[in-house]
Amino acid sequence: MRRVETDARPLSVRTLPVWAGPAERMRFLVGYAVLAPSRHNVQPWAFEIEGDELRLFGDFHRSLHAVDPRDRELIMGCGAALFNLRVAAAHFGYATSVEVVAGSRRDGMLARVRLEERRSTTPQIEELFRAIPRRRTNRLPLDSREPPPGLVADLAREAALEGAVLRPVGENERRAVAELVAEGDRRQWKSPRYRAELAAWTRSNATRRPDGMPGFAWGMSNAASWVQPVLVRLADAGPVEADRDRRRALATKALLVLETHGDVPADWLLAGEALERILLRATASGLYASYFNSAIEEPELRGRLREVLGDMGAPQLMFRVGYGLDVRPTPRRPVDAVLRAVREAPPVPQPLAIRPST
Repeated sequence: MRRVETDARPLSVRTLPVWAGPAERMRFLVGYAVLAPSRHNVQPWAFEIEGDELRLFGDFHRSLHAVDPRDRELIMGCGAALFNLRVAAAHFGYATSVEVVAGSRRDGMLARVRLEERRSTTPQIEELFRAIPRRRTNRLPLDSREPPPGLVADLAREAALEGAVLRPVGENERRAVAELVAEGDRRQWKSPRYRAELAAWTRSNATRRPDGMPGFAWGMSNAASWVQPVLVRLADAGPVEADRDRRRALATKALLVLETHGDVPADWLLAGEALERILLRATASGLYASYFNSAIEEPELRGRLREVLGDMGAPQLMFRVGYGLDVRPTPRRPVDAVLRAVREAPPVPQPLAIRPST
């Protein structure tokens, strides 16, 4: 039976156990990694710790086959978790070295991380670190206030630090992009596979499961949250979702597309790290983010989006940032649930014993 975390103190006030060995310090830092965002809150990461090395894996049992058949967003979620771990390590005074192996291994390993020499934190790191437990995806309406002057440019610089590109959608592109979002919603909701997958990760407000999306994430009452999984599975809400998202895409003050130069697993991991850096910086400024996934998850629409934007990069995510009502955090799996036991090396074959001849 798994041991459940019992320390009720907020993560931000816990102390790194410097008295312990490197493995225990790594385990402590995973507590921040698991606060990262992921599609449907599936939390698709797993970790192995051996000595001073942490190995990050994709948990492909949590793949979303309908919306993410290439596991692109799964790997992005792992990249976001990796960035949280890097920031937490820097806050507690450790440099990190990261070796990216995404796409090169059959066991699903994406990266290796080691704690390196001690170093002083910085005001920028502290700002990002404080935002980790406060970051939320906000699925509720955002208000009409403008983001702070220069914020979008600041977020673009954050993306560039991770090797990605953050592109604001211009006014002359906005209507065409909004129509692609609406078309994506209609296509996805028309699919019974999509609705079944979404329903499988939709939870009631009373859920005790540590993953998925409770009804309160959409502002639902307790009663409505109980029937929501059934409604999602049975009803094509595409026209309603399309109309709502079209209006939101047109009205938002900051509609952003995150791009990478390539489109292979290593790029997806990088995109996840860049995304989390952006989200933490936005959170530090009091803003929320919400996503328009469908226009990128549908392959044909993703190609049309590139044409509308006139970019050579690969769009990985579209989202808006703005001000809104506070939202509750969605549940998270405890650290013990995402740690794997280190696999032992296979035994070395022994030479066959030779019986003496008689």
